[in-house]
Amino acid sequence: MSHPVHPDLLPPGVRAIDIAPGLPGLAFQHPAFSATLSLYGGQLLDFTPTGGQPLLYLSPQSRFEDGKAIRGGVPLCWPWFGAHPQDAGQPQHGVARTAPWTVSAVARSDDGFHVKLAGPRPELHGSTLEASLTLQLGPGVDIALTSRNLGNEPASVSAALHSYLAVSDLRDIHLSGLEGAGYHDKLRAEHATLPAQPWRFTAATDAIVAAAGPCQLHDPGWQRRIAISSSGSASTVVWTPWQQGAANMADLPDDGWQRFLCVEAANAGSDARLLAPGASHTLRQQLQLLAL
Repeated sequence: MSHPVHPDLLPPGVRAIDIAPGLPGLAFQHPAFSATLSLYGGQLLDFTPTGGQPLLYLSPQSRFEDGKAIRGGVPLCWPWFGAHPQDAGQPQHGVARTAPWTVSAVARSDDGFHVKLAGPRPELHGSTLEASLTLQLGPGVDIALTSRNLGNEPASVSAALHSYLAVSDLRDIHLSGLEGAGYHDKLRAEHATLPAQPWRFTAATDAIVAAAGPCQLHDPGWQRRIAISSSGSASTVVWTPWQQGAANMADLPDDGWQRFLCVEAANAGSDARLLAPGASHTLRQQLQLLAL
């Protein structure tokens, strides 16, 4: 099977590759960084500054198989986040992360690369919504997921940019910027308020925080910070499976939970958006690596 993107259409520094048999992707090489994008799921899998540690975590046990979500990078949860609001038989977190995405444009600039993808067709998810994705790679990562309602009736969309941020050791890092915010603790099915101090992690966490940052993830082990900002969102999802959760995941090493924290720009829970006919909404996250 030939690659869906002809090599002659790609600028210098971009190669058409196979992530796995039958799963096409693009590889980016720039003097300042390298990156990998899977067209299966429209999923950025890697962004690594030259001579540095990766920005994103990708599980070495990820299942690169049709119909299976890839564990790591930035999965796209769309057009619903979590369980489908009406049909429990639909896949968790929507159809975007297990559907093929199509390259609309790839361009190179002095700073890096600009990519635009078209998402799964509306008939694949039984709604009138279409999706597109734009990525600006370099000097950091800027991802924007746009939903548009093609129908004649209002349509609801919830989504998340499910970023797996790589860390030296989850037990040693902390997240600042969400202090004092209210959140929905999905593990305990209760609402609570975050403390006034930066967030440190000592157990499994699955929280929809009623704040959109900006945040900073402080990592003393790698002597860096990840600056996280978003737009088009009033909520941030923070997730770690911790030790027990990782042990129950076949596509994550038993110690893999120590190597990432998910901090997600989201339209989740009460932050779902209702789009009028013809209207669109863009959910965006920007990630930048800084010295500690």
